[in-house]
Amino acid sequence: MKMLYIVEDRFPPFRADVVELFAKQMPDRGHQIDWLMQRGPDALNLLSPTDWLGNIVYLTPRSKWQGLFGRILNNLLGMQGDLMILFLAFKNRYDVIQVRDKFFASLIAWLAARLTGARFTYWMSYPFAESKLYQAHNKLVPHHRLVWLKGQLIRNLLYKIILPAADHIFVQSDRMKEDVVQEGISPDKMTAVPMGIRADQVGKAEDARAPNMHSPLLLHLGIIMQLRQSEMLVRVLQQVRLRYPDARLLYVGDGQLPSDRQAVEKEASRVKLSKAVTVTGFMPMETAWELVEQADICFSPFYPVPVLLSTSPTKLVEYMAMAKCIVANEHPEQCQVMEASGIGRCVPWGEQSFADEVCKLLDDPERARTLASRGPDWVRKYRTYDVIADHVESQYKKLLGLTI
Repeated sequence: MKMLYIVEDRFPPFRADVVELFAKQMPDRGHQIDWLMQRGPDALNLLSPTDWLGNIVYLTPRSKWQGLFGRILNNLLGMQGDLMILFLAFKNRYDVIQVRDKFFASLIAWLAARLTGARFTYWMSYPFAESKLYQAHNKLVPHHRLVWLKGQLIRNLLYKIILPAADHIFVQSDRMKEDVVQEGISPDKMTAVPMGIRADQVGKAEDARAPNMHSPLLLHLGIIMQLRQSEMLVRVLQQVRLRYPDARLLYVGDGQLPSDRQAVEKEASRVKLSKAVTVTGFMPMETAWELVEQADICFSPFYPVPVLLSTSPTKLVEYMAMAKCIVANEHPEQCQVMEASGIGRCVPWGEQSFADEVCKLLDDPERARTLASRGPDWVRKYRTYDVIADHVESQYKKLLGLTI
């Protein structure tokens, strides 16, 4: 298979499913994946095309301007760069032209596919339209009126033009598939592809350890967002310290916006726990995982709003792979994974429910260790990217009428 993959990520991309599935796994299976993406801040002076992990990447222009003007300008430059799809499609004659989370680019990709006989596929990693409308409605972002307008525009483009025109659609979860079906899209042309982890990052059952009852370290890995009510974990810590007064909370990551991190720090100050709550800021993933290894209990919270119900929880799989004790709330995929693996249970959303579950694990550390030890084997069997790649590859072969 010969594919042109157009992604929203800036070069070089870092998302695990982008890198592992399409820059490594698919080429290792003999497929040629060419890429089209906008330059990131560190790639402004790179020549295009460039080599990345043995793949050809065509880079589109990007401005150095910051702020609202810079975002608008880069959006326009991105649209200009997307016109390269037509040139590349005629030049290289791809079997598949795939777009991930880009809307104007999808229109160009569909046209290019029809003109060259390629298949047009769309990769929907997140309900961006619904997220923008929710954030704008609740005024969680600057320039919320512009965000609302953009949300309405991309929603109409996605559900009325792009997805109906696609030959196949990859979504992030079974719940997202159900949601898209509600918009009138046939389930027969959709495949759910959950988040995973590299096989070499999966630990062993023996890595599990009983949590420290004396000064337990509670940890949240990932981006901090007011949309996700990330500051709620500060109140969880407040409740846990009534039983375990030396408990601490570590956020490994940073806010998507400065206001997101500030919401956590403000809440910690309000309940007088600033010294017990730490936000690391963004850091290399390997460094973040070293901190996860030190944690006693790891959180995977998903605020129960419709826009988050269709997500596939990356951090849950990462915690499981490292044999960590986990507290997670009710969420379609989280509940499915925790029940299937036997690593624990999902609790209702809320600080009291989270705190009670933390204390339950701390009260019986040997039981907590046993639960955590079940994670690595389940992840190795079902959620490593080589396993996921087999599933994804089979869908392309079906689409192209190739022997499986």
